[in-house]
Amino acid sequence: MIEEDDEPTEGTPFARSYDSFKHMTGVSLLSLGGVFAFADGGGMQFERKQLVVVLGFILIATVTSVLMAGQLAALEVKPEPRDTVARRIRVASLIIGMSLAGGLGGFTYNFVRALLR
Repeated sequence: MIEEDDEPTEGTPFARSYDSFKHMTGVSLLSLGGVFAFADGGGMQFERKQLVVVLGFILIATVTSVLMAGQLAALEVKPEPRDTVARRIRVASLIIGMSLAGGLGGFTYNFVRALLR
């Protein structure tokens, strides 16, 4: 993790992106755990279809962030062109952001609806 450096060094051009994907992996896994904790059928009932959609969105974000963190870590072993990696980072960040927004938004909608029943 980058602590004191303002600019990444030449040897680690995507260190902040790697840290970001690690963070998003943690956020996604915590979100999955939270959805499963509330969806156990205890006091609230969620519709199964909507729960599957919510879990699917969050799972897409989780898998994308894990794969991108792994891909950025592998750059030390097998370098790739900077433009290609930068494009993948932009696309993956967009996918993760949209997937988490859809999944957590859907969960919030279902959670509030279940509370107000």
